[in-house]
Amino acid sequence: MKKLLLILLCFPFIGFGQVLAPSLVSSSGNTFSSGNVIMDFSLGEVVITTHLNSSNILTQGFHQEILKVTTQVVNIDIKTKVFPNPTTSSLTIELDKKISAELLVYDIKGRVVIKDKLKNENTKTLNFGILKQGNYLLYINTSD
Repeated sequence: MKKLLLILLCFPFIGFGQVLAPSLVSSSGNTFSSGNVIMDFSLGEVVITTHLNSSNILTQGFHQEILKVTTQVVNIDIKTKVFPNPTTSSLTIELDKKISAELLVYDIKGRVVIKDKLKNENTKTLNFGILKQGNYLLYINTSD
């Protein structure tokens, strides 16, 4: 009977669990906002670190990074030929119209290994003979 009475007395308080809002002890900090951009910062957090592995990110500290991936599809009516693929010496880029653009070649780790420009041209040859054998990504950036 005592157990039943104790359960009935405690039952109304089950919904009132502990609720903690994020709090931070630091020497200084502030929040700035402009339009739809908000920046929070703090100085003097005792322990902050980020641990990375191939598929996970663990961030310790009050201000957690929010990663948001957005894409914007831009339809550009330029026909492009890139040849030969695979190559051991040079890679030719042929466009159906003359444009001004930046050409970037990235390695698989995201580092820029070749940087060149098209200046109102429709053909460019890049020297791939200087690169190690591997996979590379070609990025053509127009100012439009």
